[in-house]
Amino acid sequence: MRLYGSIHTGFWGSADIQSLSDQGKLLITYLLTGPHSNMLGCFRLPLGYIESDLQWERQTVNQALAELSKNQFIAYDDASNWLLIHNFLKFNSICNPRQGIGIQKLFDMVPSQSTVFKPLLNSLLTHGKHLLSTFTDRLHTLNDTLGTVKKDCATEQEQNQEQEQNNKIEMSSDKKSNAVEQPIATRKSQAIEILDFLNSKTGRVYRPVDDNLKFIMGRLKAGASVMDCRQVIAKKTREWHTNPKMAEYLRPATLFNATKFEQYRGELVVPKEECAYD
Repeated sequence: MRLYGSIHTGFWGSADIQSLSDQGKLLITYLLTGPHSNMLGCFRLPLGYIESDLQWERQTVNQALAELSKNQFIAYDDASNWLLIHNFLKFNSICNPRQGIGIQKLFDMVPSQSTVFKPLLNSLLTHGKHLLSTFTDRLHTLNDTLGTVKKDCATEQEQNQEQEQNNKIEMSSDKKSNAVEQPIATRKSQAIEILDFLNSKTGRVYRPVDDNLKFIMGRLKAGASVMDCRQVIAKKTREWHTNPKMAEYLRPATLFNATKFEQYRGELVVPKEECAYD
């Protein structure tokens, strides 16, 4: 927890701030300087904290949050209670490498499934300074991966709905048999999705045949997630695509080789730096 928070003197003269209600002005001031904020501008803030600190009723809290969200001051995820202050890093720059390490630790606490994760990622890529190169590389990999996920979201939802309908129609009375076959079918479907992602990133046309899918399915069976596989593809494509010799290895047999894949996946994890920060 920070001991203090600062607000630029120009804050009060801003037309955007002056257009807010008194409750909106108080809430944004609280978010910028309150005990739960941090130098990332993204933190978990259950509504009960606001009620207690500002002595507000829940209705007042909801109204003030809605006003700030509508005016693009914040993003709030009701499901996870995580809040992001838009443009926080623009006006509260990362001052030195020690703060950069602290920013990375705070970022690693934000759940990737939260609705504030993608805009936070964009903010760090736009305004992030003094960040470790390995962390910046990971941010770019995440951005590439999530961008493709978002693009494919509508199609995936339609496919999932169609698959659910087919499952209902094709459901057999032999539940034991289904219980054994379903995981294999699921892994194959996921492997095809990952292979499509590899083709889209590299411009290749690898077909969804067993010789290609078996490597990916092996990694999924061993515990890798679809997101792990996408991140490895995005990272290695960015590293190798300009090198003709290395670009040859952007293929299922290499990327999803049991030993090599674990090495590539390990590169996605940034070691924690035991260093204090301001």
